[in-house]
Amino acid sequence: MIDRHHHNTTHYLQFHHYQQFPEFVHGIFTRKGGYSKAPYHELNTSTTLVAAANGGDSTDNVIRNRQLTMQALGIEIYPCITLWQIHGADVHVFDTHDEWRTDWASYTYYSQSWTASMFHKADALISEQPGLAIALSFADCTPITFYDPVTHAIGIAHGGWRGTARGVVLATIEAMQQRFGSRPSDIYAGIGPTIGPCCYEVSSEVEALFLGHEQFEEMPTNERYRAHVREAATFSIERSQGQESLRLDLAATTYKQLLAAGLLAEHIEQANICTGCNTDLFYSHRCEQGRTGRFPVVIALRA
Repeated sequence: MIDRHHHNTTHYLQFHHYQQFPEFVHGIFTRKGGYSKAPYHELNTSTTLVAAANGGDSTDNVIRNRQLTMQALGIEIYPCITLWQIHGADVHVFDTHDEWRTDWASYTYYSQSWTASMFHKADALISEQPGLAIALSFADCTPITFYDPVTHAIGIAHGGWRGTARGVVLATIEAMQQRFGSRPSDIYAGIGPTIGPCCYEVSSEVEALFLGHEQFEEMPTNERYRAHVREAATFSIERSQGQESLRLDLAATTYKQLLAAGLLAEHIEQANICTGCNTDLFYSHRCEQGRTGRFPVVIALRA
């Protein structure tokens, strides 16, 4: 079950099973209610290279949109961190000893210079720091949120097909175990809106990478994850007018990887929303031919 909320003009979703944990803040925002103009309308929170190549959205719009999301969740005073997403399976842990930019929702994020150590490249981010928000942005890739109410560890993973084939879900659960002592059976997870098999045609090469018949030349799938990735992979064949089309079900594949990692079925909720079929509500890189924005997922542990 997923709950729908709004704050002024912004609209966001929350997983119902997290409501029993008031200390855990989360929101999956739709594209409604922001400042960005077409084709990034309305609540775009990313100045991606794809967007920039097509004219781009303004940094002013993006920052104001980010501020709207923080205000909607009542955490506008929290510092907020993010990742440079690279479609891999690396997991970063927020550590106060590392150098982090905590101004995701501030104009200084773009106006002040960056150093190399500030670029945290990965596709999952975990923390147990109260009073700190984590934000990642999406447009078809799968948002996966995590909360362990025992250790109070939180996290978000970005599961595009490449990251999912590399086992980003498995890597995130493993990192929560190793860093925070989380038990998989204690962890709750939510699978957000993602492109569905109805809209997601893929090549046979993609299937071969999931099934282990081929490996990525860079960042190959960890050998510990390969069997689970293979067994969780969910493909289907669509037939129309004598033509066959290979489809990937990212949500189902993610769900099976969560089970393989040891999560309980009753601790997993799914949005069951296809971003490709619902471009009025969410951005879809595939169905909008790359000229679109990114919707944010924001989580935090209350201070």
